[in-house]
Amino acid sequence: MALAAGAIAAVGVTHLIDFGAYHLRYRILNANSAASWSHLVVAGVFAVGAVVCVTSAWRSPASRAAWLATGVMLVPLFFVGEAAGVHAEIDALSHGRLLYAPILALLVYCVWHITRAGAYFAIARAGAMLLVASYAIHVLEPHNIARALGWSEGGWGFQIVVALKEGTELAGVLLALLALCGAALAAVQAKPLTSSV
Repeated sequence: MALAAGAIAAVGVTHLIDFGAYHLRYRILNANSAASWSHLVVAGVFAVGAVVCVTSAWRSPASRAAWLATGVMLVPLFFVGEAAGVHAEIDALSHGRLLYAPILALLVYCVWHITRAGAYFAIARAGAMLLVASYAIHVLEPHNIARALGWSEGGWGFQIVVALKEGTELAGVLLALLALCGAALAAVQAKPLTSSV
């Protein structure tokens, strides 16, 4: 939980410093920018997660399909969503954000399946809840949330909602990766690869 709280706080602090001191001049600090440090970390987490999942599939025959499906889903999320910046174009479509829903639901199910019988299930569940919160803010849009609360669209309240959206996303993917790495390590310890010599 400290990892999640730290991620949310780091995104919030850097974004609000960029807003308050630099008027969103530095894209690396601006959580709403595809070039922000938090987006880069999320892309890295997707890449590492894909490698962990694909390599773990061979150690866990009972969960092989879930490991492979998770790894395969992380690749387009990485390339399409984060690395290539296509998610901005998808978001611009009418109801474009809803296109993520089936992938996210399947991803949550696969991570649940992989971790459900182990010590990392609580971490995976917390990560899923943070990702659902981030997705809800994303779908409802920070502009609409700020307006509904009576805050100006470009003011501090709006910027806090943006930071919360991106911070919960980063925290959720970090917890999901932690749960996947823990489950992969548990599978290695339970059934180490035997030598073919």
